[in-house]
Amino acid sequence: MINFFRKIRKQLADQNKPLKYFRYALGEIVLVMIGILLALQVNNWNEARKDQQELKNILQSITADMKVDAQNMKWASESHKEDNERIKSFLNHEDYSGFTRDSLEQSLEIWYILIDYRMNSYYMLRDSGITEFGRYADAVTEIKVYYDLLIPEIKSYEEDIRRSVQESEQFWLLEQNTYEFIKGNELRSQQSDEAALTALTRLLKSPIPRNILKTSFRNNKKMMSQYDWFGEYIDEEVKEIEDVLRVVD
Repeated sequence: MINFFRKIRKQLADQNKPLKYFRYALGEIVLVMIGILLALQVNNWNEARKDQQELKNILQSITADMKVDAQNMKWASESHKEDNERIKSFLNHEDYSGFTRDSLEQSLEIWYILIDYRMNSYYMLRDSGITEFGRYADAVTEIKVYYDLLIPEIKSYEEDIRRSVQESEQFWLLEQNTYEFIKGNELRSQQSDEAALTALTRLLKSPIPRNILKTSFRNNKKMMSQYDWFGEYIDEEVKEIEDVLRVVD
């Protein structure tokens, strides 16, 4: 093909026809430019297809992570529910004489849950450099809402509960001075079981320890509601994303 163009240029030059030669040269330039543009367009199409495939793989990984988050939230909600049953049963007791020192101490414990949300796949999306999401645009938008807005929100709820538990521990470990905790059998207690039970029973009839447990009860209910809502939200979003991912190219 190159030799063909060369022959034509030589023939026109030999015939001393500069206008025709100029028109021909211009046409040849246009053809070359068109060829370059077509090559660039094909390359862009190929790159776009690669990006779409990479994006699809990342979205599949993200949906797997979101399912794990939903399972962890369900577990956390059930754990809070069980703890509330324990607190309710304990506070509704009128006579604590049937409790041992160890069981009574354990009944006063409160705790918090910090879920380890799976973020790595989302970081892959964020750092992928992909800016054109095609038919996955809506899915990417919803994913960004989940990771950039909703997870920080629920983490803030969890952090509030953590601080509340730590404040409660301040009372038991540093403020009240009538009961010495066992905290396992490795360290010896100077307080006899009889004295400890008397002290704990007295404390259980005072407002602060009971209010600590009631605050934990309310916090558990709050987190149950949050986890249940977020779990349902994740289930719906995952279904929508998977429906998009099932579309065959």
